[in-house]
Amino acid sequence: MENEYSLYMPRLTAETARARRLEIMEATLRAAAAKGLAHTSIADISAEAGLSVGSIYSHFGTRSEIMAAVAADVIPIRVEALLAESDRVRTPAEIVAVVCGRADDEPLPRRILLQIWSEATTDPDLHAIYASAVGALSNACRAAATPWARAKGRPIDAVTRGIVTAIQAHTLRTALGEDLTSDRIIAEALAAFGDEMTTA
Repeated sequence: MENEYSLYMPRLTAETARARRLEIMEATLRAAAAKGLAHTSIADISAEAGLSVGSIYSHFGTRSEIMAAVAADVIPIRVEALLAESDRVRTPAEIVAVVCGRADDEPLPRRILLQIWSEATTDPDLHAIYASAVGALSNACRAAATPWARAKGRPIDAVTRGIVTAIQAHTLRTALGEDLTSDRIIAEALAAFGDEMTTA
């Protein structure tokens, strides 16, 4: 998006522009980790990135655009593993372990994720990104859980909601500083609901 700053900035190649946008997004995450997303300004991002404010605005028209780009990069949960081996019966516990286990192995900036969720309650662009990400996660969980639900005669909608809720609980609790691995959240679910959720 062009603005008063971008008119005076030298043109970059597409590859360089993508790299610079990523640099700005990473600087935003670092600044937000220190100050909180709501209190992170363009000036903070500029200082963290080592770029001028004009350079920031040559890649993003507004602060909201930066936050939306960060959200689109941070929120989506990698669900490819859920779709692999689609003919294999995966229990709800296994599905939770796949998603949360990946988060354990590849630490997500969960505090930032939680702050994005908070801003999504008032920012329509962030809310749309959040809704899309949760929709993709739900669809992947549904596809992975359908063979188990059919074999057990359980309603797939309820099973999917339960799995997604467990994943979101893991994200929320770890974002708030709780030492919670995927194994522990599954153990808690087993204590509450018994071993049926782990039986294929």
